[in-house]
Amino acid sequence: MPRASMLSEVLRRSFDPALEAVMRRMSRHDVRGPLRAALAPHRGRAMRRTIDRFGPAIAPLEGAVLRGEAAAIERFDALVAEAITTMRAERPSDLDEGGRAPLTELLHAVDARLYRDRPELMDDPSLPEDERTHALDVLDRFNHCTGIYETVMAAIDPLVEAASGEGKRPIVHDVAAGHGGLALHLAERFGDRAAIEASDLREEYLALGRAQAAERGLSVRFSVEDALALGGLSERGVDVITCTQAIHHFPPGMIARMMSEAARRARVGACFIDGERSFTTLGLVALVGALYGRTYTFYYDAVTSIRRMYYEEELALVAALAPGMPKVRVETGIAPPSHVYVRITREP
Repeated sequence: MPRASMLSEVLRRSFDPALEAVMRRMSRHDVRGPLRAALAPHRGRAMRRTIDRFGPAIAPLEGAVLRGEAAAIERFDALVAEAITTMRAERPSDLDEGGRAPLTELLHAVDARLYRDRPELMDDPSLPEDERTHALDVLDRFNHCTGIYETVMAAIDPLVEAASGEGKRPIVHDVAAGHGGLALHLAERFGDRAAIEASDLREEYLALGRAQAAERGLSVRFSVEDALALGGLSERGVDVITCTQAIHHFPPGMIARMMSEAARRARVGACFIDGERSFTTLGLVALVGALYGRTYTFYYDAVTSIRRMYYEEELALVAALAPGMPKVRVETGIAPPSHVYVRITREP
């Protein structure tokens, strides 16, 4: 065995388990840091003001957007993108009361430096397949030991329980699932209590998921589906639609349309969950990413992802502007160690 391979194997067997133990302990705590708490009230006010400003302009477009008219979709996406940009640009001095503006103004200026939208390496079709497979394997192990899959389970459990309470075996479908890491975890956790499905637009990702399911003896249905056209899921009676750790890959207008489509197609409800950007999380992930797995692709994409992620208030804004929502209850929340969710429940 080459010396580099021997060293990598030694690190995998001795160093990685110790690092994973540290990550498991950290996973019980919210790691987003004090900056989030300090700016959350400001973001909430900016969100409400932005909804009031953009909601009336977006409402007349809803019917045409749902009919798939290209011009209306283009206009809708542009307005939602402008709404997010406007919300981010709102200065605390414009919104805050009680004499706290100078401090929050400084924190807001610092926080504004965090967001950066750059493509991820694993989204590049030219990335060598062996490097993609290795990076995804590291990502799966990272998600397990940081408790991210457990965080997702906790967020979707109320929807699955509601579907199970109807005396049927619920169908849970994860859209934009990539290689289906969450779907495989759900299949292990639920066993025969739920039917698990996963879909993506990229067949090469789904092929990796199918191979893993066969290797682990898990029953997961993989299919190519467009998250903006889920009529087939509705026809099959899918109960719960999830979208996990993928939201940051999409522009805000598309996310709003995905939320609407999932809410209208799922029998019980939908849950969108992703990490939330923060300087503290960025620093921790950059450190762990450099030490864990020894793959530049994982390190680069982990850091890039965090800087692209949305705040809870930004996702709440997107959900509020989603076109043609049926009668639903929309909840947003935070989930340790570093995640936020939008849970959409169909009303009777």
